Amino acid sequence: MLSLLNTTFTTAVRKGVSVVNDLFKILQARSTYYENEAASKALVNKIKADGLLDKASIILTPTGYSKDAIHNVKPSSAPFGDMTLIQNGTTTRVNASGLVVDNTTDIPRIDYSKGAGAILSETAATNEIRYSEDFSNSLWTKGAIGLTSSTGTNPRGTNQTLYTITRQPASGDGLHAALASSATGNGVGMSIWIRRVSGPGSTGNVWIGREPESGAPMFSGVVHAIGSEWQRIEYKSVGYTGTSRMYINPQYSHNFQVWGAQTEKTGAGSNGKVSSYIPTTSTSVTRARDNYLNGGDSALIGQTEGVFYMEAATLANAGSKAIALSASNSAANRVVIFYSNTSNTIQGRLQASTSTVIAINGTVPSNTNFNKIAFKYKSGDLALWINGTEVQTSTGSFAFSNLLSELAFDQGNGTLHMDGLVKQVIVFKEALSDAELTALTS
Repeated sequence: MLSLLNTTFTTAVRKGVSVVNDLFKILQARSTYYENEAASKALVNKIKADGLLDKASIILTPTGYSKDAIHNVKPSSAPFGDMTLIQNGTTTRVNASGLVVDNTTDIPRIDYSKGAGAILSETAATNEIRYSEDFSNSLWTKGAIGLTSSTGTNPRGTNQTLYTITRQPASGDGLHAALASSATGNGVGMSIWIRRVSGPGSTGNVWIGREPESGAPMFSGVVHAIGSEWQRIEYKSVGYTGTSRMYINPQYSHNFQVWGAQTEKTGAGSNGKVSSYIPTTSTSVTRARDNYLNGGDSALIGQTEGVFYMEAATLANAGSKAIALSASNSAANRVVIFYSNTSNTIQGRLQASTSTVIAINGTVPSNTNFNKIAFKYKSGDLALWINGTEVQTSTGSFAFSNLLSELAFDQGNGTLHMDGLVKQVIVFKEALSDAELTALTS
């Protein structure tokens, strides 16, 4: 009897693996670009193990894509429910080897800057630092900084002239440069790639930050311990800043190579963020936003009940952004997972027939972490689940006046676009049980 049970279990497991493999074979066949297969299969195998694969009507992972589109793993036949990407211009991403690489117009970006592959969806940003790779330029001030150059391998994996900075035993504010336009009243995100090439011990400290706000006595920044490998260090302001310059100050007696400086502004009073690299020369450069829209189909979305799930991380801990199911790109009828303008806050929001609005909230340690979020909607029975826990419920009633038909990386009406990394999106056409939601979000 035990042998029979083991044989039955093994057969069932193999059948489940075969189903997942078949889904990915179809995905690969209809995709121009295909990567991150093992990690994406692991995500879908978990859904299969939780008994939810058959119930899911849409499964999106960072795996298969073509020019103008990111492809769903499921469904594997028409209507596929794929999202369209509109993104004009050259962008960058971090690939699976950890290198910075270019992406051309309308090619989705699978990014590995947080280790795991994820769909990178960003709002527009401008690098306000000019000559982002040429620190010999006169726009870079060297305050008690020695600067030398040599040929070496940059974070793109290619050879170019690289600059080494060394702190001198004299007074001075380090290596710094003015922003192309002042960030007074805005949050800022500052970043630079750096590696230590010599010095005592295994690491050396580097400070990155900004000058004091008007009337304040102190600079604001962060100290990072730097080893021999290239790493991108960051400083992100919280709320208001009066900065007009970016500062890098290395520890005395250590030598550091630097590459790819960037400072970007966010909205008035907003927290700073650091987005994908935007190279510059004599002027600031703006990257257009990623606009993912027109996914889904009314046949793939529950019209009276369902679950909307995603695993994602934002670039800034505060600032409104969303992913939604909606009726014809309208806010009148929609199911939305919002990242709130308040730090650490996530909201499930339903709007039906324009006037009915139901919103339930939860908190997380940080929106910039990958969080697993599920929003269950059914008239009289709504719940928000985050990382294995039901955080809030509602017994509000609703009825949609139009069919939900679109999946988009915005709030359902083409605004408040997602600004972060998306590891997985799943749509269910039925309300799941508590046990199923626990498994899904754990």
